Amino acid sequence: MVISSRAIVAMGLSAVGLGLLVGPSLGQQQDGGVRRTASPSTAAPVAPITPVIGTIDMDAVFKNYDKVKVSSEEFKAAALARKGDLQKIQADAQQEAEILAKLTPGTEDFKKHENRVTELKARFEAGRESAERDFASREAEAMATLYKEVQAMVARIAKWKKMTYIVKVSNQPISGSNPNSVMAAMANTMVYADSTNDITNDVVYNLNRIYKATGGPSVKGSATTTPPATSAPAAGPAQPEGGR
Repeated sequence: MVISSRAIVAMGLSAVGLGLLVGPSLGQQQDGGVRRTASPSTAAPVAPITPVIGTIDMDAVFKNYDKVKVSSEEFKAAALARKGDLQKIQADAQQEAEILAKLTPGTEDFKKHENRVTELKARFEAGRESAERDFASREAEAMATLYKEVQAMVARIAKWKKMTYIVKVSNQPISGSNPNSVMAAMANTMVYADSTNDITNDVVYNLNRIYKATGGPSVKGSATTTPPATSAPAAGPAQPEGGR
């Protein structure tokens, strides 16, 4: 038997009415329980953590982190190698163009060298575009990895020093002869910071310490500028050391 829509609506309305009738009686029965749970036992409020703010010069960290230097050297070497390949194609195209200029247009030889020039130009453009995409992707991936490593070390140093916030600052000196430094200072949200809570050197020192301990290749043609450690917390391979 098919139930009509009118019957369904009527049943729905009757169910609503039943709920309205039953609801208050149930509420009256549970009222005592509700009153009991509405008065929780008094507990002392948790005291908020006092904020301790530290600072870091991220530009200085990336400039002095040995892994960044090595990664930059490898990136430049790969870019130069790809550039050499493109320059060879370009030189071949130039040579073919010089031969083409000496030939009579419309001849078989002319068409052959003309097609060769067109092919080399297409290869050069395709190679250049591919290189730009590849190196942009590689650079982004490398920077993401390096930033995550720096971020993790910042967190470890901050916890070791009982700091709750680390704010990025710039320790670059402001000079009237360098307009960029002035504009960067004007755009900086941090006007003053006590250098006592600056963890830049600690982060650089521990990043380089772990990088060397894990067998990272050394920077070519430059000596390390990592400041020596003056203090260290409890021993442990994963424990940061003081770099200032």
